[in-house]
Amino acid sequence: MHTKSVFTLMALLGLLLTNKVQSQITPANNYISVDVSTFPQNASFNYDSCFALGANIGMSSVGLFQNWTAIETAPNTYNLSLFDIANVYYPFYNMPIDLTITPIHTNNLEVPSDLVNTAFDNPILINRFKTLLDSVKAHIPDVTLSSLVIGSEHDIYMGTNAGLWAAYTTFYDAVAAYAKTLWPGLKVATELTFGGITSQSTLAQNLNSNSDYIGVSYYPLNNNFTVKPLSTIPTDFATLVGLYPATPICFYQYGYPSSTICNSSEALQAQFITQTFSTWDSYASSIRMIDFTWLHDLDTAAVNFYGSYYGISDSIFLAYLQSLGLRTWNGNGAHKAAFTELQCQSKQRGYHNLNISCTTQIADQIHSNNLIVIYPNPAQNELYINLLHVLTNAQIKLYNSLGQVALSLPNCNGNSFSINTTHLANGIYSIVIQNNHTQLIEKLVINK
Repeated sequence: MHTKSVFTLMALLGLLLTNKVQSQITPANNYISVDVSTFPQNASFNYDSCFALGANIGMSSVGLFQNWTAIETAPNTYNLSLFDIANVYYPFYNMPIDLTITPIHTNNLEVPSDLVNTAFDNPILINRFKTLLDSVKAHIPDVTLSSLVIGSEHDIYMGTNAGLWAAYTTFYDAVAAYAKTLWPGLKVATELTFGGITSQSTLAQNLNSNSDYIGVSYYPLNNNFTVKPLSTIPTDFATLVGLYPATPICFYQYGYPSSTICNSSEALQAQFITQTFSTWDSYASSIRMIDFTWLHDLDTAAVNFYGSYYGISDSIFLAYLQSLGLRTWNGNGAHKAAFTELQCQSKQRGYHNLNISCTTQIADQIHSNNLIVIYPNPAQNELYINLLHVLTNAQIKLYNSLGQVALSLPNCNGNSFSINTTHLANGIYSIVIQNNHTQLIEKLVINK
């Protein structure tokens, strides 16, 4: 390589690295969480085991989810045993919790039986929820609340009913204000689906007018529960930040299935993690927290329970539910590629220091102490790759957003390559350059 080319390459690398540092998420400002409430087949692998997996990758908070009816099991009768346990467990590990209490859970009303026909803006219902909060507060005096979330995916239940949205907004504003008198400095949110918060944007913005965090559940799926391409993630993040530029966003549910029935795979699920962190870096100041859902795949009994609860028997929906885990269910469970990728992505950003080998990284990341520059990016008809180290017997592959090989070049030698991209469709690609000793991964956008 000519000297001028080396200096040009180093300048480009310096620019890439500078941009990366400026926009990268950090443990001080951005929270990683994992839904640890699901377990593998082996009963000895219990909550402690699951919690440790999350804690070891730098989990900054953990979710605790309860329907209102699970706490107030009959009118004015409470079961608060879970909160008694929480008050001992989480302070011991110095772990804050994101507490979700649901008057509405997705498409199900979860208020006590005597309030089923009571409007949400009725003072009777509002005061009963305040009493519920009094009881919860009394049983978790030592717990640190990272946030209180009131309602989960309730836009599905409310639909386009503006009157119901308005009544719930009145309820939410009243009980959120009261919660802050119980926990001074508390951050309060309400969790809507990505589809609801964007399609019902005006109603959602009214509801969130007093929210401290914008709560969202995010599963990029088509209407038939097959997966959307990973290129939708940057677009969706941009949409959310555009709607709520001044309020931190928290993904209280965030996942991607691995089932082939959903047109996915374990490899594509891992790429979902990669794309997530790459995009999160770009919105580090806006996206406060992502709770990855969930730790393990579900067993058949759990899938059938949730299918019945949501009233959906569609086989693709059930496959989506069953394969959301970052680990498998059989035996003690095993890491899927997505969990390993989550470990690597969080390690790279300083969330933990586990002794693990990471061979896949995010866009613009340097691998195995080698330097790589790909330009132009976005590309149109021609793509150039420059390396500081000569590679022999390497293979270059381009993967599209579905994890499919779009181009493969075997037996590549040298440190400078050009690729004709005229036959490739517009979109986001992963470039993998690999031989027996080295693996380099880079993101590429083709936009003709």
